[in-house]
Amino acid sequence: MPSTHEHHETFRIYLAQRKWDEAQSLWLDLAEQLPEQTEFLLILIKEVADAGQTDLAGELASLLSPSLKSAGKHNEWLYALKLQANATPNDKAIRAQLIEAYQQIYQNDPRIKPILAVAQLDHLRTPLPTAIARADTLLAFAVGSFCQHKSWGIGRVKSFDASLNRVVLAFPHSPEHPMQLNYAADSLVPLSAEHIEVRKLADLAGLKQLASSDPVALVRTVLVSSHQAASADRIEAILSGSVIPATDWKRWWDNAKKLLKRDSHFDVPAKKTEPVVLRSAPVSQQDDLLETFRVAPSLGQRIEIARQFLKIVGELSNADLLRQEFQDGLLEALKKTKLDRYGDRLEAAFTLEDLGAPPSAAEVLAGIRNLPAVLDELAAPSQKRAIAALRAADPQQFVKHLNALPAKTLENVADLLPTAADRIGQLVQNQTASAELLIWLCRNVSTRNWLAPVQNPVLLRAVLSALETSSAKDIRRLRDVMFDEETLLVDLLANAGTDVVRDIARQILANPGLDELDRRSLMARLVKEFPYVQDFLITKTVKEAPLIVSWASLHKRRAELDEIIKKRIPENSKEIGVARSYGDLRENFEFKAAKETQKVLMRRRAELEILLSRAQATDFADTKTDVVGIGTSVTVTDLASGQTQTYHVLGAWDSDPVRGIISYPAALAQAMFNKKVGDTVEAVGETAPVKLRIDRIEKTTTDILKVL
Repeated sequence: MPSTHEHHETFRIYLAQRKWDEAQSLWLDLAEQLPEQTEFLLILIKEVADAGQTDLAGELASLLSPSLKSAGKHNEWLYALKLQANATPNDKAIRAQLIEAYQQIYQNDPRIKPILAVAQLDHLRTPLPTAIARADTLLAFAVGSFCQHKSWGIGRVKSFDASLNRVVLAFPHSPEHPMQLNYAADSLVPLSAEHIEVRKLADLAGLKQLASSDPVALVRTVLVSSHQAASADRIEAILSGSVIPATDWKRWWDNAKKLLKRDSHFDVPAKKTEPVVLRSAPVSQQDDLLETFRVAPSLGQRIEIARQFLKIVGELSNADLLRQEFQDGLLEALKKTKLDRYGDRLEAAFTLEDLGAPPSAAEVLAGIRNLPAVLDELAAPSQKRAIAALRAADPQQFVKHLNALPAKTLENVADLLPTAADRIGQLVQNQTASAELLIWLCRNVSTRNWLAPVQNPVLLRAVLSALETSSAKDIRRLRDVMFDEETLLVDLLANAGTDVVRDIARQILANPGLDELDRRSLMARLVKEFPYVQDFLITKTVKEAPLIVSWASLHKRRAELDEIIKKRIPENSKEIGVARSYGDLRENFEFKAAKETQKVLMRRRAELEILLSRAQATDFADTKTDVVGIGTSVTVTDLASGQTQTYHVLGAWDSDPVRGIISYPAALAQAMFNKKVGDTVEAVGETAPVKLRIDRIEKTTTDILKVL
């Protein structure tokens, strides 16, 4: 017959797997087999309640309560009644039993009568959990005990006067503070003598000694005082500056974390935002991982746990047995995963290979249809493995999708791209090259001979055009690559005529993707090589035209600027101050990272301020439909294919290709501007020019405007 320990483990597994019916059935069987072991049965009920199953815990407690009462186990009986009260907070029978249980336990305590009266256990309108909380709070106020008030801080009970229904407390602001019991029950929280805040008051020197001699014990005290869990930030707020000097905190905490990770009583998360947890019982790391793996509901979670196992596999004596279980579990989950979830399936295949299972990544890769989307789903290490595997299996995938791949991926497959030189040239010429492709080209155009056809002003025009229409992230990266490649601007204009150079200068000075300092910096490079463009800086002949924008996009950019000024810049300033306190700035990574963030924030702030100064908002209410203009919806027919498409020409910051929304500065919108129904226009397609006939011009509907 299985032992109680084995039954307990099975019960816990049911709870972890959320198999409530199986857990209930097992408890009922144990109640029948072990009727004398009421305390063990009550422990199981507590675990049901801890799992969030209040009603089930109350139901099981109601079956056990009579046995606890008849055995004279009044404290256990009271606890069982509390579980029932949580499930049925207005039950009259439970209310009467609670009063009886409290009176039995505290029959020699003169405080019990006024406490029960204040708790209102006999008032039918008072929910039982509320009455119980009041009673337990007041019963905890023995003379000399501690409590906490949210405004007054820590207090200590000096006297409890049952006849006057009051308690007298010593607070920092008032050493003799009387408080009526009904107010005390609702406004005070009892604290044990071992609570970290109490110990900081009563024995700060002892805590400082503990911080030095036993950091793990100090963190345990903090967690016990914080309901067994607290984030790193919360632990720092409690200890830094009081128990541990603020200047020593980072070094102390790094050491403490190493010690906590070696102690199986603690769960130390990888992410700073997740809490450090004090377990009720020690668990070996491999057992913890295996148990978590068994109950993990998704393939992604199983992959992550298996990878954690791989990090410690070299330290285990039974590694082969455990490895087999992880392999089997992953294979089982992989079979149940839909075939179109390429990212998850690839991550699983690579993890299985690391576990020693037969390779299966090739099978997954063979079915990929949207390579860029799949690569984007993968973690960096898996992305490299997928690229390496695909290079061997189907290298043309990279050529096919080159305009949708990240610059980093393009760098890894650069040797495959010369066959696509003509297509790349066409994309640049038509200004349909992606920001990622342009970034890669800017970094490589001067070092790869086969890119010579695009080492000219055409590439520069494509980059400047992308700076006007790309996302904020891509604009920053394009701008950065222009400055990182110091000779790029001059190299691309090396063989250009005077008119071309002047035109590029005009585009730079009028480009909304560049702030004033960026424009002047780029112009300085031009002036050094082509002195005649200095006239643009002296006469300032280029005047920035207003940007017509929708109110929705204007509000978004104003909100972004407001967040940068009021939240992100002040937060960054604090980070710089904290990082500076760590010492030697030459080797201070935190300080360098914070300063880099500062540069990004300041640049984005300047960019938004310039853009907003030019913005002219509209609700498109006065749109005319005799010709194509801002605020019109244009239905066109591709004369080559016969396909029709509707485009909504809206503000400079409105672009949603999926919904057919294009900004008016876009090349297609400019090609159609001021054209009438029946007119034919030539526009730039991704692979070749297209001819479009304008069939209908309408005012953009409110349904489209609402999605902006």
